[in-house]
Amino acid sequence: MKSYSKYRNEAVVAAKKAGELLSSLLPANCDLNSDERLQLMDSADRKVHDCLLQTLLRSFPDHSYISVYTENQTFFTDRPLWVLDPIVGLGNFSHGDPHFAISIALMLNGVTVTSVIHNPVFGELFSAEKGQGAFLNNRPISVSVTNELKHSLLATRFPYDIREAKRTNLELFNILILKAEGVLNHGSATLDLAYVASGRYDGFWAIHMNPWDLTAAVLLIEEAGGMVSTLSGEDYFTESVEILATNGKIHQEVLKTVEAVVIKKQKTIS
Repeated sequence: MKSYSKYRNEAVVAAKKAGELLSSLLPANCDLNSDERLQLMDSADRKVHDCLLQTLLRSFPDHSYISVYTENQTFFTDRPLWVLDPIVGLGNFSHGDPHFAISIALMLNGVTVTSVIHNPVFGELFSAEKGQGAFLNNRPISVSVTNELKHSLLATRFPYDIREAKRTNLELFNILILKAEGVLNHGSATLDLAYVASGRYDGFWAIHMNPWDLTAAVLLIEEAGGMVSTLSGEDYFTESVEILATNGKIHQEVLKTVEAVVIKKQKTIS
């Protein structure tokens, strides 16, 4: 089995360095107006991004990089590709809520081979290597053993444009919250997905996502023994903007619920 540990080790170094910076930027005073909050979010996100990029470039100057700040946002390259998301849960961060994370993944020939997700406030660093398992602070993790939706704790993330979007996840949320033990919305998809990988949650779904929000977490869940697909049950692919990730045992039950919602909506429209 090929080892990608040198990449993982450098990603860990970058994540921890950026995590220290991010912790120092966490607002002490959260009583901000909307303009001040936006300025804080923009400034912090860019600073953490630049810290990640500069750290990784020192070790891998010939690699490619993609993030929200990249001009050419393509996942197709013949060079190793680092996928960066400096602060997933940026809104939480700006309110002083600690539920946010730094996300780093490396893709080789279109395949994600290593990933790191770091929450510096909780001191938790999730990592994975393809074929080598998933870890939390270097200890192996795995998905939960819950095998029924009614006993499952799920999480979701509502899209930012929920007030205007023609398609939202509200209808599915309203159904799943009655079918599951509970449904949480913590506003940080990457960290919630890491919680699925570690068995804290049994599943997560979301739509209208940025692909770089998901890349690192998908490998983590797969290496922890979980299952990932689109909401229609198709194979998840690199540029997907929606996701269903579970422990595998409840996956089909959730998909049947999604299908029922879609069919009902189609009948209503017709």
